[in-house]
Amino acid sequence: MTEPRMTADRVVVNTSSIGELRAACDTGLRKFLKARGYEEMHTHADVKLVLGYIGVLFCAIDFAYSWKYPFSQTKWFSYISVSVYAIASVLALVYSYVVQRDTFFVGYNKAKGHIVSAGSRAKQNDPTYRLTLTTRPIRGRQDPPVFNSKPLEVKQPFTTWFYDDGEFAAEKFNTDIASAIDVLLTKKSE
Repeated sequence: MTEPRMTADRVVVNTSSIGELRAACDTGLRKFLKARGYEEMHTHADVKLVLGYIGVLFCAIDFAYSWKYPFSQTKWFSYISVSVYAIASVLALVYSYVVQRDTFFVGYNKAKGHIVSAGSRAKQNDPTYRLTLTTRPIRGRQDPPVFNSKPLEVKQPFTTWFYDDGEFAAEKFNTDIASAIDVLLTKKSE
């Protein structure tokens, strides 16, 4: 009789849902990197939040101004605030598609002197997890290590890291990711 696979961090997903499988792998990678001493940087979220707050701030000022004065006096500011809100929203969307792309984790390790970025993709009806890892030295460091500037892509079918019942095999995933990160960090730039 086999022991049940029960742990405190047991993750079970619907194996028919590519989105759930990808989200479980992304979360597993995030936990793995944090356990290895990487602190997450929230730059992408911060940029989009600032752009959103700028748009909302202009609209709030417009609301307060319109509350106090009649529309004929405030319509010029309404045009400006709606335009600023639209531009900020478009900039956030462009930032998401052009700069952030598939990146879901950016973390730094001060002791090792580098930043690791992780992005993932999974195509519909293709049960393959495509993980892209990149690294770069921390800016301003006196002795920056030399790393591979080319991204390392890991392609594995989801069945490698999930049992038949949908439970996430974290140990196997962590082993595979550890070897991928070691390959990434040991390759010298070409």
